[in-house]
Amino acid sequence: MAIACALAAAFLLVPPAPASGLQVSPIGLRLASTAQADALWLTNTGSEPVHAQVRVFHWSQVDGKDVLEPSRDLVVSPPMVTIAPGDRQMVRVIRQVPAPPATEASYRVIVDELPIDAGDRAGLKFILRYSLPVFLAPVGDPPVKVALQASWDNAPDGPMLRVSNAGNGHAQIADVVWRGAEGQHTVLLAGLVGYALPGSTMSWHLPQGASPTDGAIKARINGETSESTLVVDPDGR
Repeated sequence: MAIACALAAAFLLVPPAPASGLQVSPIGLRLASTAQADALWLTNTGSEPVHAQVRVFHWSQVDGKDVLEPSRDLVVSPPMVTIAPGDRQMVRVIRQVPAPPATEASYRVIVDELPIDAGDRAGLKFILRYSLPVFLAPVGDPPVKVALQASWDNAPDGPMLRVSNAGNGHAQIADVVWRGAEGQHTVLLAGLVGYALPGSTMSWHLPQGASPTDGAIKARINGETSESTLVVDPDGR
């Protein structure tokens, strides 16, 4: 499957405030097995200086949930930046470990805009966060292969979709839909849903009342334009 850069997630963590000028590109990185570093660019499109902190976390998935742990496998330089209006700053993401032997390794770079001291101007303190996926390719840079199996579970708090990935690389899952045997179409989860990392299982809540009966559950994997059918285990319904 095609390798797609993952979509960055940006969250406002406090009540609404004027839009920040902080932008980050690219929206994800994948380091080849021989690459020692790559670069992120932090750009300030606003009218005030931007102060930001950049950190690295090892990314795993346990019990259907994402787990982030501080890591020194990758380091960033510089980890703290101040960007003038209209300017940009390069942040290098530097490898400290060898390439993994067979399966892609997963990390997240977290870029936090630091609070602005607004003085007497109420409502101007805010924090913007970007969470950017970074993947380290295995030795030899083999093609990314995903092997997905999905099950539908009627959990006590509602239906859930569980997706396991037995491949050697990540699966970015988006636009989950149900397509009936007679051409019916129901959107279950719109847009970017999340990732199934290699060797991991992830779970997502589905709308109440959704049912996989007499049809197929499909999704777009790793940015492909065509849909892939997710294999649904009838015993998991």
